[in-house]
Amino acid sequence: MSRDTEVAYDSTTAVDDGYVEKGHTAGATMPHWSPLQIIGLIVGIGSAVLGVAAVARTGFDTAHIYSPQHVVGSFPHSPLLGVIEIGFGLLMVIGAAVPGGVRTLLALLGAIALAFGLVVLIEAMPNRLNHWLAVTHRNGWLFVIAGAAVLMAAIFSPVFAGIEHQRRIVRRTTLS
Repeated sequence: MSRDTEVAYDSTTAVDDGYVEKGHTAGATMPHWSPLQIIGLIVGIGSAVLGVAAVARTGFDTAHIYSPQHVVGSFPHSPLLGVIEIGFGLLMVIGAAVPGGVRTLLALLGAIALAFGLVVLIEAMPNRLNHWLAVTHRNGWLFVIAGAAVLMAAIFSPVFAGIEHQRRIVRRTTLS
């Protein structure tokens, strides 16, 4: 990870023609970035929006976190799944917002989503996950695709170094 840095130093140089050059050099480095951050933001925002829509549609009562179950955006949801998606999305956005991306956090979240999607796809219906979270094979494919995209980006996407900018400001004054 790299933060914006600025380095500055002053210098004074005597010039033969009776002038003095007083200079100031400043430099700044842009932070590192990775395509993983863009993918993480897309998946995180999408998950959080889907979760908020699910909680808005189903409501959230701590006495009944498994019901009611509604279809939101062609994906079945329970209130518990909506809250889980909101948390997952927020963690993805936080991991993607850091300069250079928190690659390990995003890779872990991608692996969790991929594994959860595979479990949903492998389990025969009806099952406990279907009862608790209202997940179906449609949800499983969504989690597999999103998790695989994030995990592959975390493994293979490069990190681009920041660009360093320097400038020198010179002011000439007379000798007095």
